[in-house]
Amino acid sequence: MMNFGKILFFNENEGKGIIITSQKEKIDFIVNEWNDFDIMPSLGLEVVFNLKDKKALNILSKESSKLQKNEPSIVHVQQEIKPEEIIKETLKEIVSISELTQELASEIETEIETEIDTEVETEVEEELEYDDDEELEYDDESRPESITISINIATAISNYFTKIKEHLEHRSVYKKVPGSLDYVLIKRFLFTTFNNLSDIDLHIITPKIKMLYEDLKVMSSFYDDFIEKTKYPNIAYQEVFLSCQAEYVKIKVGAEHTIEKLNQLRTSEEQLDGILKVRKEDLASNIQSDEFTALQYELKSLSGAYVDMVHLMAELDERYKYDLKLLSTFEEEYKAEFSEIFRTEALFYKKDLLKVLNAQAYLLDSQLWQEAKKSKAVKAHFKDSSVSGELNTKTYLKYYLDSLDSDKATDETKKLFALYDYLISVQKDYILIVVNSALDAMEYESYIKNLKLTLDIKSFVDEKSAIKWAINNSVKVLIVEDRLQNVTVEKFLHVYKKHVSITPKIVLLGEKPKANSFSISCLLSRNASSKVVAENIKTLLTSKNN
Repeated sequence: MMNFGKILFFNENEGKGIIITSQKEKIDFIVNEWNDFDIMPSLGLEVVFNLKDKKALNILSKESSKLQKNEPSIVHVQQEIKPEEIIKETLKEIVSISELTQELASEIETEIETEIDTEVETEVEEELEYDDDEELEYDDESRPESITISINIATAISNYFTKIKEHLEHRSVYKKVPGSLDYVLIKRFLFTTFNNLSDIDLHIITPKIKMLYEDLKVMSSFYDDFIEKTKYPNIAYQEVFLSCQAEYVKIKVGAEHTIEKLNQLRTSEEQLDGILKVRKEDLASNIQSDEFTALQYELKSLSGAYVDMVHLMAELDERYKYDLKLLSTFEEEYKAEFSEIFRTEALFYKKDLLKVLNAQAYLLDSQLWQEAKKSKAVKAHFKDSSVSGELNTKTYLKYYLDSLDSDKATDETKKLFALYDYLISVQKDYILIVVNSALDAMEYESYIKNLKLTLDIKSFVDEKSAIKWAINNSVKVLIVEDRLQNVTVEKFLHVYKKHVSITPKIVLLGEKPKANSFSISCLLSRNASSKVVAENIKTLLTSKNN
């Protein structure tokens, strides 16, 4: 059996709340029983649920439950409404809240006998009247002089940051990731790249990449919420501290209920005022009529209802202002202390959150392009689009930015130019040296550094280590000796081409191999001096055909 109610209280930090039913029964619930994936629990939300052992189970918002049952929507056909019908309808509401004697009510009912629908009148009565519980709640003598704190500041803040700590501990494995990308800078373009590459070839989205992508989205959403709270202290104060205070929440909900009723009464008061003017005119024009006495009674009853309504509005207004003062005093009492403690804690956790996010961004980016480099569809797409260079985010971003005018760039586009500058600084191009002698490698490296090129230099004497390193880095120039420590240069270049996606310019020291699929850009003697090697590298990189 489904039960209906509204959320009276919900503590986001603890995941606990209270539902109040239409019979005014308060039912406890926990967030694990919330089965609505479109709407999250919030104060005043109408819900349906199963009841077992005085606890709510299988909770859904009322709107979602309707959709699940495929309930047809109700179409309201607007009809022409005449002024007299408005008066009659308003009179129904006034009669329902007035405290007329049974005799007077009977007289009015006789006067408009066929004009009042009993069912509608009953609904209006139930809607406008205050039950005993509400009267007790608004009893001025029982109103608190101040709001009692339910959960202290330290506990509320600790509860919030405990969630962050759990997220970080759960992802401690990211500390072992060998690289890092600035998540704040790359976030939007990384997600765009993921979507674009998956559109070109869905097969590159392996289960591992899908997991990395989904986990980054989870942490991204969590981080955005964290930043909003630290950037806007009032939001943090409301959601982290005030929402945990049971008495504060109860009074706030009551105040909202009061102002809602007050607004309804104000509308009815305006309508009743108009009716009274009409009835006074009717009475003045029917002094000699047989209907005068009935009209006089009706006017008297309506005047009484009007006085009662004005009195009730005055009471509600006074109670509303009293509640607002209570709420305001409580809010101001703890705000400064909360803000100071929360800001200090937030600074500590922000660093750790960014470390994880930066590692996640790096890992997703590297794994995504590693798979993209294997995809024939992606390679063909880049070739057709005249995108040259290694397949990575930097190349992809440069291709996009080349079509834009940096002088006319929007703020969002300027962020992409800033991202490109950042990628240049972290995704560097290299000159790779692989030779037989460590001493020769150091000497070549020293001379080439004096050229002050934009490329960095990395040298190896171990062939396997050189290829493993080249897989994850952008090698623009490869300096290789024809006699290596463990394999021939033919074998080395064959394995290099098989595992490294980007083809470098090759400077070969020694004899050219007879069979090799690589083209040699520069052939030098094995005994060429380091100075000669460096000069040829400079020429190779600065030539117009480069």
